[in-house]
Amino acid sequence: MFDTIDIPGLRIDALTFPPAIDVPEAADLRATADIMTASTRYDTGTTLFDCEPAEWLVALHATAYTDRQVHVAREDGRIVGALLFEYQREGEKNAYAGVHVPPDERGRGIEDALLDHADRLARDHGRTVLNSFNLLRAGLTGEQLPSPAGFGSVARDAASTQLLLRHGYTLGQVERCSVFEFSNSLEHAERMLAESLEKAGPDYRPVWWQNPTPEEYVDTYAYAVSRMATDVPSGDLEWEEETWDAERIRYREKLKADAGQIMAVAAVVHEPTGAIVAFNEIVIGRDRSRRSENYGTLVLREHRGHRLGTIVKCLGLIRWHELVPTSPSVMTFNAEENRYMLDVNEAVGFVPAATSGEWKKEL
Repeated sequence: MFDTIDIPGLRIDALTFPPAIDVPEAADLRATADIMTASTRYDTGTTLFDCEPAEWLVALHATAYTDRQVHVAREDGRIVGALLFEYQREGEKNAYAGVHVPPDERGRGIEDALLDHADRLARDHGRTVLNSFNLLRAGLTGEQLPSPAGFGSVARDAASTQLLLRHGYTLGQVERCSVFEFSNSLEHAERMLAESLEKAGPDYRPVWWQNPTPEEYVDTYAYAVSRMATDVPSGDLEWEEETWDAERIRYREKLKADAGQIMAVAAVVHEPTGAIVAFNEIVIGRDRSRRSENYGTLVLREHRGHRLGTIVKCLGLIRWHELVPTSPSVMTFNAEENRYMLDVNEAVGFVPAATSGEWKKEL
């Protein structure tokens, strides 16, 4: 712990969420969103992670399943850093901390003070593992810290890497952020989809929908989403299981609608059981001219080996471009050890855009 850090005039307090983004009391939230955008732009050299305040505010008010808090560091009243802190209400072990400090305010101890504050919050909520991340530019050279999963690494001398190391975090996994540009042809995706459908055979039927989820799929889709916590590669990280049911799916769909977002799902139905056994989700914010984001992609473990991952990825891209032709690209994250999905993405035309170190701290 770095409780001895003393920056004159610095204090950390919880941010009160305003009822709307266009009211005077939303000024602090908008300033915090600007800090997050400046921080991620500097760290990644991209605009992929820009924070849209109105959409973010909807998510912050959505606390039925996840407790979300924002704590800001103020120096003489001016916001100079932000801590995003959250945990699953049904869980008992994990909490998540994300620290954002503007580039011109770094190196004075603000980051350390915010991470110390995250420690205290996690302990106060009875959590025993604190997770964090550091976003970095793709392809940074120099000495590397390898992932314990055996694939991928982060730049050891990056300031954010050193910050997490000195606070007792250990690297648990490395993820690759990749981007597909729709200026590239989808012909290869169409060919891969046709070949994979033939390989999968008649037991597997592709489906696609724009939210809301059709009633006939919502229960088994919810179950498939719940498997994200157990079936995706997690390196040395430990994630608690999450309960997903039709009610939680509908709750998330309402949040997306309230935020002005569009979400669509490409999935595969296992004909003998009628269950959703693979899915790929894509979302875009209210600005339809910005990049889209791939949320979850999963093939249930017991149904792997039939190219279902290729089916949902390619079908999702093809139908999404028809739905939102103004969006120039799709961003996705994959664990570096998830070689199957990386092979699919690379074959379709995704290229690396950033690296994310995934960290944990045993409290």
